[in-house]
Amino acid sequence: MNKILSICFLFFASHYLLAQNTIRYKNEVFNSIDSLKNIQYGEAKNINNESEKLFLDIYSPNADTLKKRPLILFVHGGGFVNGDKGSGYPTLFCVGLAKRGYVSSSINYRLGIEKPKNDTSYFEAMYRGIQDAKAAVRFFRKNAEKYGIDTSKIYIMGGSAGSKVAMHLAYLDQNEVPTYINTSKLGTLEGKSGNEGYSSKVNGVINCWGAMIDYRWMKSGDVPLFSVHGTGDKTVPFDSSFTYHGFKYGSSILFHRALSLGIPTGLKLFDNAGHTLDNDKNKQKQALDEIVQWLYTQLNKVKNSAGILRFEKEIQEFEKLDKTESYSQNAILVTGSSYIRLWKTIKQDLAPHEIIHRGFGGSNIAEMAYYIDRIMANHSFKAIVFYSGSNDITAGNQDKTPSQVLEAFKYVVQKVHQRSPNTPIYYIAISPNERRWAVQNKIVEANELFKSYCQNTPNLHFIETMPQLLNKDGKYQPDLYITDKLHFNENGYKIWSGLIKRVLDNDFFTKMK
Repeated sequence: MNKILSICFLFFASHYLLAQNTIRYKNEVFNSIDSLKNIQYGEAKNINNESEKLFLDIYSPNADTLKKRPLILFVHGGGFVNGDKGSGYPTLFCVGLAKRGYVSSSINYRLGIEKPKNDTSYFEAMYRGIQDAKAAVRFFRKNAEKYGIDTSKIYIMGGSAGSKVAMHLAYLDQNEVPTYINTSKLGTLEGKSGNEGYSSKVNGVINCWGAMIDYRWMKSGDVPLFSVHGTGDKTVPFDSSFTYHGFKYGSSILFHRALSLGIPTGLKLFDNAGHTLDNDKNKQKQALDEIVQWLYTQLNKVKNSAGILRFEKEIQEFEKLDKTESYSQNAILVTGSSYIRLWKTIKQDLAPHEIIHRGFGGSNIAEMAYYIDRIMANHSFKAIVFYSGSNDITAGNQDKTPSQVLEAFKYVVQKVHQRSPNTPIYYIAISPNERRWAVQNKIVEANELFKSYCQNTPNLHFIETMPQLLNKDGKYQPDLYITDKLHFNENGYKIWSGLIKRVLDNDFFTKMK
């Protein structure tokens, strides 16, 4: 009887999800959750040298039939002196994640800062938090079957002080702990808070309005990072403009560090919002939506893939060409994804402009961010033209939100202007096509964000192409694409190149007369 009921539940649940156009781990697919409160996961000595029991709460989807679910472990904030696992935004996030199909858990950890209160004592408070959080990770590995945890998908998330704990748990190695920290008193980062014999490794970090002491502790090959921060935060810096008891490097700095190392990453900034996003539940819910969109891309990563290095051979080919080809300082560097790579007639189409043709992939903007220094390295050019972003919004498992795509492009712009501050940068609008028509609304949203950014940034220009690539009824034109229904044929390139050339002609020929 129970088996029949389970089959019926799965049947109706699957039809319900289809009817609602919802996707597990992205959308709320469960109306209710189960919660277990005050589960002891460890015990350790606190700053008063008293033994303190450590507790956590667990949230999981109600009536879920999956045997293994990703785990999000949440570490609350409170400046290392207060806060609780069951209050405020930790509960909002944990419940929201459980309704999307995750198992989530919010932990308490040892609080307190020893006197004198200085950068060292704050570091030590975080250190104890790391030890306890590691014990919590080990607890779930030890009890994975009991709580239905997929141990290959354990993520740690935190807010404020809890985020500092989460990031340093993931990125700080024992040999990097500063010598002024008394490890003979504190012990190792693994600590003795419980559940020895199990790994405390995590598969990714979600940073909510936190900062690191040293961004260089994040190294190539480290786990992915997603960050949320308000640009008006006066408590913890979103950049590096001030310090909170030694925690200087905020979300935007860490995002740039991850991009430069090829670590999968994402960033959502809230303009002018303060710490904890002003404790505004609507903003925090928006943050959760961005977080789960990014998390979904991580859950669907292809195992054993080349990752950020998948186009390394193509970049090496560019470097070989750089040794045999020569260009003047009046050349225009055109780079981007497969629309650029497959544009075989680019030099004739954009003549008499001198073109350095450097398209690679199927690439995305994160890959452009990683390789742009090498693509530019051996050239002097008067302008650079980008087409990238269409592979970030695909209606597939790897698609990013438009605002996340824009943040990555901002870093590319920063890299170009660090090298050559006055170089004009042209961004070509993401093109419509049949393959990605299901996310056309997101493509339009992304183009609007890029356009606004270009209009408000010196030496940055937006090349509009969308209207000319659509029919009178506002849909894609099938006769502009090859059989893959994604890339241009000769007719498509004719329209596209004409629009691009018109802008370049106007800026480099008309204005010179």
